[in-house]
Amino acid sequence: MIIELIPYVGGEPIRMSVAQFVVRQDNGTPIAVGAEYGPDNSQAVSCIGVPDFERILRVLGIRETVVVHTLQMPKPMPGARLITGPTS
Repeated sequence: MIIELIPYVGGEPIRMSVAQFVVRQDNGTPIAVGAEYGPDNSQAVSCIGVPDFERILRVLGIRETVVVHTLQMPKPMPGARLITGPTS
């Protein structure tokens, strides 16, 4: 499979042919993984929050446990408008 790394917004992608990848947070926690396997070059990809993420980590030989905390945020005040950040 081919992975593209973008060094900065608008930068030229760095392309690499890889059999496996791991994306980690700055603190080293794995948050996404993928691998190519089998005679047909099938791909398995998973990320944190997906039910099979821990299983895929183990299959790829990554022996780390990832703990996910779900935060409960208070509901917005009546009449409050919800906004989001830029989409592009």
